[in-house]
Amino acid sequence: MYEKLPIELLEPHPNNANRISKMFAKKLRHNIEQLGMYETLTVRPHPRENGKFEILNGNARIEALRALGASNVKCEIWKVSDSEAQLFLALLNRLRGSDVAELRMNLLFDLLREYPKEYLAAHIPETVPYLTRLESLGEEPEKAHEELQALGTDIVIVNYYLTAEQHRVVTTALDTVSQRFGLSDSSEALAKLASLYLEQVT
Repeated sequence: MYEKLPIELLEPHPNNANRISKMFAKKLRHNIEQLGMYETLTVRPHPRENGKFEILNGNARIEALRALGASNVKCEIWKVSDSEAQLFLALLNRLRGSDVAELRMNLLFDLLREYPKEYLAAHIPETVPYLTRLESLGEEPEKAHEELQALGTDIVIVNYYLTAEQHRVVTTALDTVSQRFGLSDSSEALAKLASLYLEQVT
């Protein structure tokens, strides 16, 4: 269930690394204007500013709504801690747009202070080896991004929309590959599965 909150009470989370292109922003604004509908924003009570809310999911939508002169915005309010909010940002703001690399690194460094690498790798796209390497580089986001790119370990986010049956099949296949080859996460399993398929057809 959502609530309508005054738009001036909503502020972006400072560690949100997700950005969208001007073209997508224009399309999003046009769609909201034409249809009068948009996906509910996810917010939490602001941890430092009483009466305000911090946006966890929906920064592009609120910019479009501001441009259209909206005064109130549909929001789902989550009561989550700082570390839970950051984990949510690392996982779910993959649906649209792309990350600003240094901001993504900042977010990952913060998460590594709160959670074990193995736990993070099970919930976000980055793998255990990637997080281990990142941790060893120290908390210098720009340098870390450059070094990881040079090593060929930069992360690419891929999104697919599956039916329930397709999801069951894919999950079963990934679990099977993970167990057979002793892989630590689904990203490695997906890459292995693709490699095995290519070996069969080429």
